[in-house]
Amino acid sequence: MSKLSKEAKKRLLIVAAYIITTIAITLLLLPWIRQLSTNDGRIVMKQRVESYGAFAPMIYILLHVFHVIIAFVPGEPIELLGGVLFGTIPGTLYGLLGVIIGTAIVFLLVRKFGRPLVGYFVPEEKIKNHRLLQDENKLEWAVFLLFFIPGTPKDLLTYLVPLTRINPTRYLLIATLARIPSILSSAYIGSSFGQGKYLVSLIAFGITGGIGLIGMLINKHIERKK
Repeated sequence: MSKLSKEAKKRLLIVAAYIITTIAITLLLLPWIRQLSTNDGRIVMKQRVESYGAFAPMIYILLHVFHVIIAFVPGEPIELLGGVLFGTIPGTLYGLLGVIIGTAIVFLLVRKFGRPLVGYFVPEEKIKNHRLLQDENKLEWAVFLLFFIPGTPKDLLTYLVPLTRINPTRYLLIATLARIPSILSSAYIGSSFGQGKYLVSLIAFGITGGIGLIGMLINKHIERKK
């Protein structure tokens, strides 16, 4: 049996870390999900969150910062949690704030340490394949499109985009605006679930999942075309 290349080993470690992290987050959230299945449980949960005062939003914002910086940590469960704990609008606003802070930190780190840092999170072929980011005349439009389309690896893009010559301020604005629909829809689903509106939550989840699948197909089509 041939030995795995260094790149293959790195990719395998990233996939394994992603799977382990997803399972860990799911297991951590299970007690909360059980509690939210009853009306009394939802009241207790709300009181518990309110007891933390301003620390509750701060911890949630830091969770978003963490998942953006550690690119293989899935962001969707955290976005859903924001809707459950804070409601649709506050959950969306806190999520966006965390994403802005995390994206700004990654931008500064990549601009300082360059491609070697990106290589820890993004496979080499992914760096080469994103030619859409190499056209400076359409760079900002490409960034908005890639962050807006559901199903694109947004946290990996957070590491790729700083390798270009994009203006930092405009980049943060574009990336934030483009991510609003995704974070808003996840917060809405979480909020509906937290209020016991399981059918509404399930329908919204199905619609969002369908849009995400279409987005993944579009993203694959763009990659093949380029």
